[in-house]
Amino acid sequence: MKIKLMITALLFVGITTNIFTQKIDFSSYLASGGRVHTSTPSVVDKNGNIFVAGGTRDGLKVTNDAFQKIYNGHTKDDVAGGDAFLMKLSPNGEMIYSTYIGGSGSEFYCLQITLDDFGNVYVGFTTDSPDLPVSNNAYHKTKKGDNDHYIIKFSNDCNYIASTYFGGSGSDHWTRLAFHDNTLYLFGKTKSLDFPTTPKAIQKEYDNSAPPDSNNRYLVGDITITALSLSLDKVLYSTYLGGKSLDYIRSCSFDLNGKIILVGATHSDNYPVTKDAYQKSMSGKQDGFFTIINNNLSKIYYSTFIGGDSTDQVNSIIVEDANNISLTGQTKSPNFPVTLDALNGKYFGGNSDGFIMKFNLESNKPLYSSFIGGSKTDWLNYVAKTDKQKYLLVGSTVSKDFPVTKDALYPSIDGGMDWVILLLDKTMKNIEYSSYGGGSKQRIMDPTVNYVKGSKLVISSMCISPDFPVTLKYVEPDSTWTNCIWKLDLNTN
Repeated sequence: MKIKLMITALLFVGITTNIFTQKIDFSSYLASGGRVHTSTPSVVDKNGNIFVAGGTRDGLKVTNDAFQKIYNGHTKDDVAGGDAFLMKLSPNGEMIYSTYIGGSGSEFYCLQITLDDFGNVYVGFTTDSPDLPVSNNAYHKTKKGDNDHYIIKFSNDCNYIASTYFGGSGSDHWTRLAFHDNTLYLFGKTKSLDFPTTPKAIQKEYDNSAPPDSNNRYLVGDITITALSLSLDKVLYSTYLGGKSLDYIRSCSFDLNGKIILVGATHSDNYPVTKDAYQKSMSGKQDGFFTIINNNLSKIYYSTFIGGDSTDQVNSIIVEDANNISLTGQTKSPNFPVTLDALNGKYFGGNSDGFIMKFNLESNKPLYSSFIGGSKTDWLNYVAKTDKQKYLLVGSTVSKDFPVTKDALYPSIDGGMDWVILLLDKTMKNIEYSSYGGGSKQRIMDPTVNYVKGSKLVISSMCISPDFPVTLKYVEPDSTWTNCIWKLDLNTN
């Protein structure tokens, strides 16, 4: 172990000695999940209130004004099943509102949440329930396939406004939501041959080619992108996007002109890339990608693979300016493209390393790219710019030799998988702060992160961590998955 730690110190020569202070403003167990282990997404409104969604098996504290006060899902003895929930917390973590959202089936898969400019909140998820409530003018009033998307809209003070199903006659899931320019964008993954598309769609038909590996027939499904009216009654634009195997979106952003930038991963060697792509062909069995399309979903401006000869995935993106975007994700590829001035130019090993990349669209290449990780499994899920234009990275790790700074809030990992927080300087070449976060034997799942001006950070996730130092408990944790949330102050000076 001492040898590994010494190697890490030599590789990460960019660790600086700046002293940051960090404290937990609040942390909380929100709802027990039982055997439900799904995402726990959150968003923060302009007043600092936190909306968080999750999945639960009859383990939610509801408020008196709840939209749905009673659990409707499968019994606890079923392997699958569970209701979604929506909760509103004050900036200090006090519960303002809490409700179930669910029917007789399962509403726990691929939850997502977003806000519009008016503060209204939209919750989306995959469902197999035929009996969810829909509004009178809903685009789809009934479930069409074995799994459909479902979107429900509440006002900022948590009054129900509208809801709808959406999908084709097959399986539609991997729900993602985003808001831009008075439009709600729904992203997903489908096996439906009849997913609704519009006349000028980039791709009007599902690529139903056989997967390249007959032993992995589950590796199928095209991306779907749909622009909906905010009243959830009209489809403005809709398209498929993908190749002959599995394609999925992890995140999206919008450039200065409103074009959509998608990031994710693909198993399809015929995933659509442009003639000027930085990487025109797949290098491994799964490559990351980023793709830029117009907001009416009729044209691909730029698209490229990103990856090495193994498995790669892009998880998060920020738009720096008209020509530069920054990406984070994870890679198992020792030959993942990194630059000569990288903070860490070598793949450290284990199951995966995180990576950070700044890509310049004008020169069509990375200006900077680096591995970040330890000797086991490391992911980077989130990138943002702080008030001082530093780079904030959040991910997860099981590496006991992940590069942390001397002033870390949690300088060591006891076991399981902790989240990690890093602050890089403006060049991305120096770690100014890095810390683990979590309890003993903790295991977290795909954390959602919100950076709030004033150096505040909200992280929500499913976790198994019965001894995390919480300040608020809305449920008693057990040895199974629990919906958790943390709010941190990155720099209290």
